[in-house]
Amino acid sequence: MMFNYQNFDEVFGFDPDCSYDDDAVAEIEANRKHLEGLFIEKVMKLLGIKRPTKYYPPKSNGDLRNLHKTIVETGGADHHKISVLYYILLEFDFATGRREYSTTLEENAFLPQKYQIYMKGLWHLDRQEFELALQYLTHPSLIPTFADEILEVLVRRASQNLTLALSYYHTVQPTLTSRGAIECLFSAMARTSVTEAFYFCRGQPEYMQRHMFQMLIALVLNNSSPDSVADRSVELVNLPFTPEEESWFEDYLLQGDGRALKKGRDTLMMRMIGTGNFADSLSLKSIHNRPIVGLDWGKLSGAVEGGLGPRLES
Repeated sequence: MMFNYQNFDEVFGFDPDCSYDDDAVAEIEANRKHLEGLFIEKVMKLLGIKRPTKYYPPKSNGDLRNLHKTIVETGGADHHKISVLYYILLEFDFATGRREYSTTLEENAFLPQKYQIYMKGLWHLDRQEFELALQYLTHPSLIPTFADEILEVLVRRASQNLTLALSYYHTVQPTLTSRGAIECLFSAMARTSVTEAFYFCRGQPEYMQRHMFQMLIALVLNNSSPDSVADRSVELVNLPFTPEEESWFEDYLLQGDGRALKKGRDTLMMRMIGTGNFADSLSLKSIHNRPIVGLDWGKLSGAVEGGLGPRLES
C-alpha cells in the first residue's frame, strides 16, 4: 500500500498517541524566546500557516493531530509539507537517541535528500546548536534560504564565535537583501579583520558606504579588546583611503559622532602623520599630553613642528 503522509497514523505509526513531553516543549519555547522566533515557524508561514506559534510546539496528542491536519491542508507543495513533518519527527528522534522515526518518513515519502539536510540544519539552528547547524546549512546541494535571518542569528546569538557567521557567508555566498543582515555581517568582519571589512564596505551601494565606513571606525576604536586596539588602529590608519574616504574619516572624528570616541582624535593624528599631512596634524597637538599606543603626542608634535621649520609659516 502506498504511503500517505496525510494520514496521521501512518506518519506517527510508532505511537499514534504520542506527543512532545513537557521538557521538550519548555526547551522549544525557551529557544524561541532567545532567538526571537524559530526557523520552523518561518517555513510554516511559507506554507500559508499565518500563526505558527498557535500550533507549535504541540503540547498534547490532540495538539499534534491538529498541527498535522493544519500542515496537510495548506496549499504548499507535498515535499514542503513532508519537510515540516520530518522536522517534527526529529524531536521524537532526539528523545530516543536514534534517527528511526525521521528515517522511516524520509524512506516512505521519498523525501529528497536536500530537504532532509536543510530541515536538519534548521532543527539544530532552532536548538542553538550553531556548529552542527552549519554542517548541514552549508551543504553544496542547498539553495540559500532565510540567509539574512540565519546570518543575523549567527552574529547576534553566537557572538562569542564570529567565525561561524563568516564561515557561513563565505561558504554559501548568499545574496543578502536586508540592511540588518548586511550590517551584522559587516560588524562581524570588522571585529575580525579591519582590512576585509574596509573592502567589503567599498563593495556596497553608495548610499550605504559612508555609514558603514563610520561603523568601521567606531568598531575599531570602541569595540576592540585592550590587547588588540593598538594593532587594529594602526591597521585602520594605514588603509588606502580615497580622497572622499579621507574626508569622511576626518569629519566623523572631528565633527560627527566620532568626536565622543575616546581615541578618535589620537587616531586622526596618527593618520595625518602617517600620510605626511604634518601641518594639519599640529592642529591636534593639544589633544593629549599622555602617551597613546606607546607614543607621547606632545613630544611627537614638537618634533613635527621642529622638522617643518620655516615651512610651517608658509
